[in-house]
Amino acid sequence: MIFPRRDAIYQNLNTSFTNFGELLVDLKENSFTGVVQVSFWEYEGVLLLDNGNIINAVQEDNGVVISGQEAVKLVIDKAKEKDGSISVYNQTGEMVTMLASVTKSKAVYQNLSTEFTSLEALIGKLQNEEHTGYIEVKLEDSHQVGYIFLLTGRVIDVLLTAAGGEVTGVHVLNRIMEKISSTGAVFNVYESAVEEALSDSEVIRISYNLPRLLETWGVVIGAVESAADSLLKPGDFLNTFKDTLIANAEEYPFLDPFAAKFHYQDGEVTFTGEVKKEFSRAIAKCLWETVEVLAENTALGGKDLFGPIRTAITEAAGEHQELIDRFNIAVLLPELFT
Repeated sequence: MIFPRRDAIYQNLNTSFTNFGELLVDLKENSFTGVVQVSFWEYEGVLLLDNGNIINAVQEDNGVVISGQEAVKLVIDKAKEKDGSISVYNQTGEMVTMLASVTKSKAVYQNLSTEFTSLEALIGKLQNEEHTGYIEVKLEDSHQVGYIFLLTGRVIDVLLTAAGGEVTGVHVLNRIMEKISSTGAVFNVYESAVEEALSDSEVIRISYNLPRLLETWGVVIGAVESAADSLLKPGDFLNTFKDTLIANAEEYPFLDPFAAKFHYQDGEVTFTGEVKKEFSRAIAKCLWETVEVLAENTALGGKDLFGPIRTAITEAAGEHQELIDRFNIAVLLPELFT
């Protein structure tokens, strides 16, 4: 994906030494808006995040491009492999929205020459049409290519690439026009399928549809309970989980079992309070702390708890796997889903 690579938070982190799940959790907690790029030889994947939520993704693997929900999983899985690199770039909310919609795009004009049209006139036409997409500018007599990004007719960013380097910013548009006046250029115009892309983004975005979210958490917690109680005593998981909820009640009062808002029993979660934005993160934290305590107990008996838990979750997921992915539960508990 072509996008301005400036305002880097991280650059070229080695995938061999980076916990990608923890990175995504950190970006979510900090309401990050921008691009996460995963690169290997002949491979590039990007995740587009808006306020910490994944809203779209694109993967290009040996020339084959995939976007949307499937790409989200593929990019996350790829980032767990060795000897790749991860870079994270800040972007404006407008730019992320435009890039998310560009994943569904089509060419509307191709090979327009400056012999027959001017860039100013072309931009004016697209502004009047409230165009969302981008203009590719291939400068003649050079290897330079410019990209002009538009959102509902407004130029929101510009990129000029040459010999492996790039300059970015709306001010670069004047530089492109100056070069066109001396060398000429060819234009290609791409239009984004905005409505289709936004529909995909809503599927990818964490959607706190409460009944389905609670159902999914019930499946995950129930799988952990089954694995833990098979190695310990029946009831050990539930008692420890309740203790962990109580211990975290000050930070997350909506999970306080004494307030009777959150309740787990026999693979079923019920909740009568107001769902907060950290709702799933709080459950994941309590579940993970519970697993850590129980894992120590099983280790004293020479048994491993993590393997049986991962197996139990895989077996229990079944038809809920899509919801597990949609609600980012695997990202919140990477150690239990690897």
